[in-house]
Amino acid sequence: MTMDANDNSFQKLPRSVYIVGALSKFAEGLYRPFLQTYMIDIGATYTELGAFRSVGNIAPTILQPAWGAKSDQIGRRQPFVAFGTFSGFLMVFMFLWAQTPIHMIVLYAIQSVLLSIQIPTWQSLIGSLMGEENRRDELGKLGIVTSITSLVATIITGFIATVGYLIMPPVDPIRAEYYTPFYLTAVIGIIASIISFAINEKKPKKIKKREFPPLRRILSKPGDFRKLCGITIFFSFGMSMAWPFFAVIQRRVLEFSLLEIAIVSALMTTISAIFSMPFGRLSDKVGRKPLIMFGRFLLFIVALLYALAVPSTWYFVYIANIIAGISIASSMNAIQAYIYDVAPEEERGSYLAVFNTFTGIVFLLGSLISGIIGDMLEPFVGWHLAAAFMLLASSVIRFVGSFFYLFLDEPREYKSTVKRELASIINRRRFGADSM
Repeated sequence: MTMDANDNSFQKLPRSVYIVGALSKFAEGLYRPFLQTYMIDIGATYTELGAFRSVGNIAPTILQPAWGAKSDQIGRRQPFVAFGTFSGFLMVFMFLWAQTPIHMIVLYAIQSVLLSIQIPTWQSLIGSLMGEENRRDELGKLGIVTSITSLVATIITGFIATVGYLIMPPVDPIRAEYYTPFYLTAVIGIIASIISFAINEKKPKKIKKREFPPLRRILSKPGDFRKLCGITIFFSFGMSMAWPFFAVIQRRVLEFSLLEIAIVSALMTTISAIFSMPFGRLSDKVGRKPLIMFGRFLLFIVALLYALAVPSTWYFVYIANIIAGISIASSMNAIQAYIYDVAPEEERGSYLAVFNTFTGIVFLLGSLISGIIGDMLEPFVGWHLAAAFMLLASSVIRFVGSFFYLFLDEPREYKSTVKRELASIINRRRFGADSM
């Protein structure tokens, strides 16, 4: 007997999905916000930071089409989810044995490939357990739960990282504050993988044998999905250019402790959780495109504020992370819901995996190239200005690229528009004020 008592209609996500999702995000929140800081602490250059982010972008996605297509082919996602969760999070503990940034890049690549087994199959699994009409609303609810658990984990890391040696002596003092979160990540990941077997997976439909892997086949089809991938290229490149330098501003320019980094990260997660449900409901009413455009547009401000952050304007980083939280709540789940809308039901895992792989390749190029350029600029302008210049370049490309989403097409009509929803909110407030 599973933990899912009443899910015959599959309209709402079962309880076991929330438990596994919460535990997985808790494990992720324990280590992921601090990985680039860890790289900086062990002496990474801008090129190595760029390579690290590139590995983090491409390694989890390079095999996702294979995992997504294979899970679609056999009609079972649960075993993939369990194994990917177990092996991916267990590998995090090995990060403590990285002696150089290059060692860390290799270990991160292996961990990312293992975790890639879980990513598309998990997204496809929860997609099969939701109703069509309230899909974005359900994603919003799940997003709130997982965001809260990730937030709690990140704050916990900030408080206890400095006493990690109480469990086991680390390799050297630099790793002392990272030992406990990396160790707990492995433990929580194992627990989540075990509980994932309690998810009552929907019986799959019979499907025809398909080309494998599906990357070329899916991208060669004209339609909304291919247009989304094409529109995403320019923006994704500009967005990833900034990633190697956020931690540099926090750790080297502002000299944030792990607790302060945890607070900044938790602030973004909190804002994302607060706005996730309202944006989810709005997306179901007005469509995915307005939410995607709004969220993407905001991100140019994030890179700009980081570029201008110095010790006297440290609060710019907090403002930037608040804006980033709003952006995530608005666009990330809307993009996932959009792919659910345009992909055939029996191939959602494949489509999600292809999109993740495609954007991962673009992210790799953006992060790696910006890291190399940052190292080239450093001898002439210094390490701080080099980081600021790359953040400014990212901001400009993000701004221009956000307007490309105007060309996105909705796959169906929605019952309302953004203009109507705003008018409704204004009228309700006006009526409430007049009745006082």
